[in-house]
Amino acid sequence: MRVKAGTTKRAFKWTGLVVLAVLIGSTYPAVTQFGSVGSFEIDGNLVDDPPGEPIDWSTDPAGNTPHPGLFNRLDFQDGSGQGDDIFGQGSKELQPGAWSCLTGSAPGKDDVLRGSVALRAIGQKRFMYVSFFRSSPTGDAHMDYEFNQSAEKNPACPDLPKRTQGDVLITFDTEQGGHIIFVRAFKWVGNASVGTFQEFSLGTKGTLWDGAVNIPNTIPGALAGVYGEAAINITDSPLQLFCPESTYMKTRASTAINSELKDRTAPKRIVFGDRPELANASKGAFGVFVSALGISQKLIEVSSSQQGVGSTGEEDRLLNVTDPVTGGGIVTADVVVASSQSTITEAPAQAIHTSTAEVANLSILNGLITADVVRAHATATASGAASSFSSVGSTFKNLKVANQAMNDVAPNTRVDLPGQFGAGSYVVLYERVGSTSTPQPGQIQGGIYAANLTVNMIHLFIADLEPLVVGNQPAEVIISNGVAEVDFPQTELCSIPPEQTVSGHAFIASAATDPSSLPTTFGFVDIPPNGGLDRQNLENVEVAGGVRAGASQSESSGALTTDASTASSFAQVTQVCLMPSSAGCTAGATVVKSQSNSTANRFGASSDAGGTELVGLVVMGTPVGAHPPPNTVIDLTGIGFLILNEQFCDNQGTLSSNCSDGLVLAHAGLTVRALRLVVTVPENPLGLKTGEVIVAESHSDAAFKK
Repeated sequence: MRVKAGTTKRAFKWTGLVVLAVLIGSTYPAVTQFGSVGSFEIDGNLVDDPPGEPIDWSTDPAGNTPHPGLFNRLDFQDGSGQGDDIFGQGSKELQPGAWSCLTGSAPGKDDVLRGSVALRAIGQKRFMYVSFFRSSPTGDAHMDYEFNQSAEKNPACPDLPKRTQGDVLITFDTEQGGHIIFVRAFKWVGNASVGTFQEFSLGTKGTLWDGAVNIPNTIPGALAGVYGEAAINITDSPLQLFCPESTYMKTRASTAINSELKDRTAPKRIVFGDRPELANASKGAFGVFVSALGISQKLIEVSSSQQGVGSTGEEDRLLNVTDPVTGGGIVTADVVVASSQSTITEAPAQAIHTSTAEVANLSILNGLITADVVRAHATATASGAASSFSSVGSTFKNLKVANQAMNDVAPNTRVDLPGQFGAGSYVVLYERVGSTSTPQPGQIQGGIYAANLTVNMIHLFIADLEPLVVGNQPAEVIISNGVAEVDFPQTELCSIPPEQTVSGHAFIASAATDPSSLPTTFGFVDIPPNGGLDRQNLENVEVAGGVRAGASQSESSGALTTDASTASSFAQVTQVCLMPSSAGCTAGATVVKSQSNSTANRFGASSDAGGTELVGLVVMGTPVGAHPPPNTVIDLTGIGFLILNEQFCDNQGTLSSNCSDGLVLAHAGLTVRALRLVVTVPENPLGLKTGEVIVAESHSDAAFKK
């Protein structure tokens, strides 16, 4: 948790206000005894000396350079003198509803100048460290660190948060001029106005807690007795301080927990910080790779790598490209361009790598495969809470394989090649292989979010490049390659994270009108369980006897955050002609769009079809409204039936409950189909083939399980 003032908290959840006042029965002169609770130097000074574990607040004696190991830290600065923020006379610890907050001066022994609160995880245990400086050592110190769950203001003292049941207080008290230290812990039992503190036992000094003051003093410029510090094992103590909203410091007149309050600092919100300085982004791209006749070579290869905040990149290009093996017998192209960019930022805290390769006016094997443009685009993204990859931007223009136009290419499409190149020769189009990884379930710190993606737009395997030569002469060709890889340290969490997943897919059209063949699907996109983005744009779609359409788009996206899982998918199709016949289109529309949206958080999960519409729909010559009710069925006598705005929930959920009542708890999912035409009658009057055609399908689902 890099704790910062005025920032938004990350999915914190906790169970109450506790005043931590661990009774440390320490006798003189043990107040400066070296401690090791939480691998921290409880020695009454600031400097980490000797360097290394256990650590301390700073790397220099005066405390000017914060220790890098305490990146989850809050530092308080408070005024002094007549302009200080203080409590008015009569403000008691146990009566927050009667507090008076004003400006003035506090007694020197109770006058807070500055202090710190830090949280640190070591293995699967979490520790808290606190410190303070006060104005004068002329009297004992009585310091509070209050942790509040509520973000609402105390009506009696709007500068401070409202106290609620279960809030936590940690107190640091000294007696006999600092020779005895009391560190106690309490939980608030009451309401915003009045209550009491239930004390926890923190056990033996040096086991679950430790504390010290600067007697004798070794801090430059400080008086002996003005500084104090403590360390507490939160995990093994009964305190159970999980996820507070904010914290602040204040002082009391005496050790008694119901004594009068004196000075106060401004509260600060608690936020677990990201660690972009430990993130990585790397990999690269190339335009052409050829391996044949004992020679392997890449043309226009670039790469980049970034560790920590910053950005690096490389770009290269080449005109009039011929393969180095045959001088153009395998590959020719007019232009090859490749670029690689690795970027890590603090705001937003994330690592991104993008690799792009583009080849123009391509010809492979003297026209066996041609294209005006072949572009690979690979992007991987990771943050402290999620990781994903995307190949959006990858595309072909005017691609032909063995004189067959390939207008729509789904990822990892395999096409077998003519036998003249040997049995078993084939090409994989839009080859895409990606993965993500996350911390283990229940892991709250120390994990890694990572993502990687490899895109090869054309990956050709030739069994025999020279069939007239004895023996096989295999060849391999890759056109437009992009690879992206990132990793980012897990943002430390204050409680066990929920189990979160999303999924989604969409497609423009699918036709199953030939029983001997698998359904033909156009514009299919999907996302992995960690989220991401996938998109396809098609200039036109045509399935003989099934559907014709103009410009179309499909998209699926999803994201996991500390607060929610969200996913959304849509498919939009223009100029639709469904099941065309001699009589015209069985159903036609200007635009049809299906959209599925799903959200899950700690309050529940739901899905909806917001964004779905059917514009200019005409069925068998009869106009239909743009927003038909879900699952509207139109019987087509002697042909079959047509379903408009078909919707169904995952896991037997119901639409009336927004799919929230399915058999899987904390999960919701919805599939939406704009049009589904089913032909059940063979030899029907329109001569349509039996089977079904789906236009514009989208699906999304989300889960958030605590």
